[in-house]
Amino acid sequence: MQGADPGVLRRPRPLWQKLASWTIPAIAFLLGAGLWLTMLNMKELSDSAYDRSLAGAIRAIDLNISTESGGVGVELPYPLFESFQTTADGEVFFRVSTDDNLVQIGDALLPPPPDDISPGSYVFSDARYLGREVRIGVFKRPLQTPLYGAPTAQNIIIEVAETTGSRQAFRDEIFRRALWRDAAVVFASILFLALGAHVAIRPLASLQERLERRDPQDRTRLVPPARLPSEVVPLVAALNGLIDRYREQGEAQRRFIDDASHQLKTPIAVLRAQIDYALAETAPEARTEALLSMRTVVERAGRTMTQLLALARAKNARLLTNQPDGVPSPEALLTDVARLHLSRARQRRIAIEVEMAGPDRPMPGQRDLLFEALSNLVDNAIRHSLPGGRVILRAEPAADARSIALTVLDEGPGFQVADIALPRERFHEPGGPSPSGGSGLGLAIAEAIARAHGGSLRLANREPTGAAATIDLPIPAFAR
Repeated sequence: MQGADPGVLRRPRPLWQKLASWTIPAIAFLLGAGLWLTMLNMKELSDSAYDRSLAGAIRAIDLNISTESGGVGVELPYPLFESFQTTADGEVFFRVSTDDNLVQIGDALLPPPPDDISPGSYVFSDARYLGREVRIGVFKRPLQTPLYGAPTAQNIIIEVAETTGSRQAFRDEIFRRALWRDAAVVFASILFLALGAHVAIRPLASLQERLERRDPQDRTRLVPPARLPSEVVPLVAALNGLIDRYREQGEAQRRFIDDASHQLKTPIAVLRAQIDYALAETAPEARTEALLSMRTVVERAGRTMTQLLALARAKNARLLTNQPDGVPSPEALLTDVARLHLSRARQRRIAIEVEMAGPDRPMPGQRDLLFEALSNLVDNAIRHSLPGGRVILRAEPAADARSIALTVLDEGPGFQVADIALPRERFHEPGGPSPSGGSGLGLAIAEAIARAHGGSLRLANREPTGAAATIDLPIPAFAR
């Protein structure tokens, strides 16, 4: 299949195999290193054990040396040699000599002993004798009396050598046993890893079964199965977060549909009645009047839909509040809002002014949403203001630079006391329906956008007349 992603087609490996691919090589490496260190020490350990037998044979020969006749006589302990040779599983060689080599008894071709042997001590070394590897033990002691013809007492040197076949066989056997033991450990590790992984992921199978049987409309949070591994708990939390977001999105869509049906029901009914009226009329003037009325209804319905979309967008906004320069200039923001409504304000003979009561510094937030909130507040102010009045847009940073207030002031009749406490109510027109019509969504939109920014909307009346709608926005420390 051309163009297919190989990562999609590749069958995923089981968890125990992934664990084994990391842990088994590590275990094998550690066991191999341990085996290597064991083999390094094995020669020393085996020589230490076998050298005791050589030392015993040397002592037995030493006890059977006689110098009473003025010479050196040795009565070999043949039963001991036979037992030693059987135990060593090889050949045994010996030599008894003096340090001047005038006396030599036994295998004269054995390698000469070292020159620095201290009397009364045993020295063991490896050598070659007759083409074979041997282990030689040497013992040196002084004679009590000089031998015949010697001016001074001499040292007697006893050497016993054995072939190393038995020692090597012992080391090989230890190596084989250690190798089989380590192989069994690796195999058991794989087995227990597979078993442990199966037991560990068993709760995941229960979680999978719950998800597969879950109704598509069920948007309640998942309850983690018992004994769920702690590493999987964040995954369940992430799934619950996703479910919560889907639930919120579904509720927002449902609210939008409810709002749209509620707001469009009346305009559609009015529009239908006006169409029937226009069809029934024959006079051109009456039909023109009906068409103008229909245009007004359509414009009002279009504005309602625009506000509904803005409200849905504001309530589902995920603001990046860590962007300190989202609004580079609050004064420029207010100016753009005023410019948008300038033509409509002039039609009603209302003046629009912009005031900056403080330094014009950048502030965090989403400029488009704040523009929409202020635009709705200005629209409300124009609709409720009397001809000849003023609408003022003011930005006032706090003295400590921890917040900023964006206020829209008008000279209309103001809010009723009950309206001030209800800025979040949808479809509630403060002060009752205005002559120009309105759905009451403007304040709800401004409230939602303010909350999305971590702020709030305040409504107040002015003296002697007029209203003030203020969006209070906090300014985080990193944006000051």
